[in-house]
Parts: sequence; structure tokens; C-alpha cells
Amino acid sequence: MIQSVNRAIKILDFVSTNHMARLVDISRGLGLNKSTVHGIVATLEEMGCLRQDQSTGRYELGLKLFELGQSVMANMDIRAVAMPYLLELSRKYEETVHLAVLSGDEVIYIDKVDSPRSIRIFSMIGGRNPAYCTGVGKILLAGLTDEKLSRVLEGIRFRAITPNTITDANSFVEHIRNIRRDGYATDNGEIEEGLSCFAAPIRNHLGSVTAAISLSGPTQRLINDNSAKLIEDVVDCAQTVSIQLGFAPALAGDNSFFLK
Repeated sequence: MIQSVNRAIKILDFVSTNHMARLVDISRGLGLNKSTVHGIVATLEEMGCLRQDQSTGRYELGLKLFELGQSVMANMDIRAVAMPYLLELSRKYEETVHLAVLSGDEVIYIDKVDSPRSIRIFSMIGGRNPAYCTGVGKILLAGLTDEKLSRVLEGIRFRAITPNTITDANSFVEHIRNIRRDGYATDNGEIEEGLSCFAAPIRNHLGSVTAAISLSGPTQRLINDNSAKLIEDVVDCAQTVSIQLGFAPALAGDNSFFLK
């Protein structure tokens, strides 16, 4: 380990837990020579990792660290983070689990775990489907602001893929309101008769809905007396992934799909 790098990290850790620390505080707290601390602190300040209050001479963390933290969060591979939880959910119910993102008015499946059963849903990683008639699509649309949702809906040509597909824009908007209230979405044979799914939102560190998880399978296996527990597990799975991505549930408003 390079000693100067080690000391620099220790100084940053110390300042993060001892807000507005003086040079003498850092020196004493870490047991380092004051001149050594001064040299490292000056370098960290020049790089934007520390900032000195000119009126008091005390130090706090700089904006460069915030920028680096934002970059880490933005580049975190959601698939790698989510996969262990997708596997766990799929194994518990022996159904297909999808991870999807929104692209315009469509959803793209970026990862999945197949059901081991002979009768199961067919899908492909990289495949697309209309957002308005899929569980993941509806949950992702529900995560948009009203303004963004309106723009997307303007470009959707609603058509009846099955007898259960919602084809009226006003009815669909009301459906989205219910999804926001409930915190999950259901597809009950809306894109393929006899197949259903439950979906829940994945949030990033800022609280924005960036992806969705769904559990899909034959309607007779999903829509039954066990549905409430299944929905609970899908929502818990999505929230666990969200927390791994830096989301803090305490930031969310009570019974609201949007953050306050």
C-alpha cells in the first residue's frame, strides 16, 4: 500500500466524520505530523476533494467527491446487482423473472431467469414489447412524471392485442394512477391470453424509477389465493435491488409512488 494514498484516504474519512475539522484536529486524530497533514490536505484541496472555509480555516469534503460518487452510482451495472435476487425469486416460485427498462413507449428486457417448468412464458434478453400492455411497462410508465407520461401516451397507438388489453387512453391513465397508489402493476393476459405477471419498480440512488422486475407465468399459477404473497415478494425483491443501488426507502413518501 502506498503510504501517501493511505493517509489521504484516512484524512478524507476523518473529515467526513468530523465536520469542519482543523489541521490540528486531523493531525491529532490520526496521529500524523502536522506538516505531513498540511501537505496532503493542500493537495486534496487543490483537487477539489477538500474545501477550506476561509473565515474559520476549517475543512469539509469537496464537491469532487460528490461528482465521483455520482459517477459510481451512474455506472453501477444494474444487471449484476439484480441477478442474485432475480434467481432467488425465480427459484422460490419456479416462474420466469424479468428485468426491464423503458425505451420510449416500449420495454426492453435486459436480463431474465427462466422458469424450470415445461409450461412457461417465452421471452428473450434484448426483446421488446409495448409498454402499455406489460406489467414492467406499466410500472415504468407509472414512474414517469405526468408531463413525461403525457408525451409518451401521445405516441402510443392503443390496440387490442388480447380481449384484456386496455385500449382507451383515459382508462389507461386511471390504471396508472392505481398502480402509483398500489406500488405494483399486474398484467392479466393483456399481451398474451393465459399468461399473467406482477411487476414492481427499481429505483436508483436519487429515487427515480429506472428499471422494473416482474414475475411471469400461466395465469392459473399466478392469479389465485397465493397472489398477495407473490406480489409482496416481487415488491420486496425490487426494493432490495433498489437499496443495493443506493436508494433510501426513508426518502419515499408514505403510500406514494413518487418521492416527496
